[in-house]
Amino acid sequence: MNEKQTIEKIAKFKENEIGSTEENVKQKIIVPLLELLGHNREDLEFEYRTKSGGKIDIFIKNVPKDCRIIIDTKNYSENLNDYVEQIKIYTFDEAALIAILANGSEIRVYSPLRGVAFERSLLYSIKREDLVKESVWNIISNLLHKDSILSKKVIQKIEEREKEIKDALSAEEHLREEYETNIEGIESDIEVKEDEIDQLKVKKDNLIKEIDKNIAEIWSKIGLPLELFKIPHTQFGGVIESLEYTQKAGRVHFQELIDAGLLRNGQTLYFYNTRTFTEEQAQIIASSNKLKYKLDGKIYSISELAKSLLIKHGFKRDEHGVAGPKYWKTEEGKLLNDLNEQIRKQRGDRN
Repeated sequence: MNEKQTIEKIAKFKENEIGSTEENVKQKIIVPLLELLGHNREDLEFEYRTKSGGKIDIFIKNVPKDCRIIIDTKNYSENLNDYVEQIKIYTFDEAALIAILANGSEIRVYSPLRGVAFERSLLYSIKREDLVKESVWNIISNLLHKDSILSKKVIQKIEEREKEIKDALSAEEHLREEYETNIEGIESDIEVKEDEIDQLKVKKDNLIKEIDKNIAEIWSKIGLPLELFKIPHTQFGGVIESLEYTQKAGRVHFQELIDAGLLRNGQTLYFYNTRTFTEEQAQIIASSNKLKYKLDGKIYSISELAKSLLIKHGFKRDEHGVAGPKYWKTEEGKLLNDLNEQIRKQRGDRN
C-alpha cells in the first residue's frame, strides 16, 4: 500500500473501524500518520512523563531541542476543548514547539505564539477526512515530517503562520472596535429615547391625576362624589393605568442600584477614562435616573454627560453617542458599568 492509499484509508475510517478508546485513536490514526511522515516507532516515546508529573501519549525523540513535539490523544468523540488547558501545561513543561491534540475526527496543532494566549495559538484544526486533500497534507508535512523538523524548516513555517494569525487577530480587534463604537452610539441613543419616554410617562401620569381632580370637582359641585358611581375609570376607550416604575430588560436604573445597596441617592460619581478625574464630579439623582454635574449645576443623562466630558478632555472628536456607565466611578473606585452588570446577573439578564 503506497502513501496515498494509506492516507485515504486513515481518512475514510469509520468510527467502528477505529474504536472509541484513546489507545485506538493513537494506534490507528496518529502513529500511522507519523510513520508516513518519516518517524520510526523507535523515535516515539509512549506514555511520556512530563516534568510536572503529567502523562503525554507520544513524545517525538531525537529532534532538535527547539523543535520538540508532543501529542496527546483522546477518545474518539471526546470534546477537545476540555483538554486545551491540559495540553497548554504539558507544552510549557516540555518547552515544546508543537503540541498536537487529537480525537477520532479532529487533529489540532498548537504552537506557543509570542504575545498570544495559548488557546488562540491554534495553528490548524484539521478534520481527519480532509487528510486526503493535497493542501492539508502539505500543511501536515511541513509541520510534522521528520525532515522538516530535523532541518528546522518547521520553525519557518510556524513563523509564517504566526504572521497570518496575528494579522487576523489585529483585523478582528479593529473590527470589534469599529462595531463597539457604533453599538455604544446606539445604546446612548436608546438611553436618550428611554429618558424621553420616561418623561412622557410622567406627563401622562400628571394629566391623568389632573383629569381625576377636575372631574371630581365637577361632581362635587352638585353633591355627588365621583367615587360613589363605582364605574371603572377609562380614558379615550382604554383603561388609564397608574404610572409605575417598569424594569426594562438590559437597562439598569439608579434606583435598582440603590435598592441593592450598591449606591446611595445623592452619591457623588467621578468621571473616568484611563484615569479618574477627581475634579469632574456628578451627583446621582435617582428620581430622574440622571446626574447633576457639579461644575454647572445642570442635570444630564449618564451618557450625555460622559460624552460631553470625553470631548472636553480630548478623548473624543465626533458626535457619536457613548455607553455612559463605562465612564463613571464611585469614590471607592467601582465602575458604574460593573455595578450595572451585577444587577443584570441578579435579574437573569446575564447567564
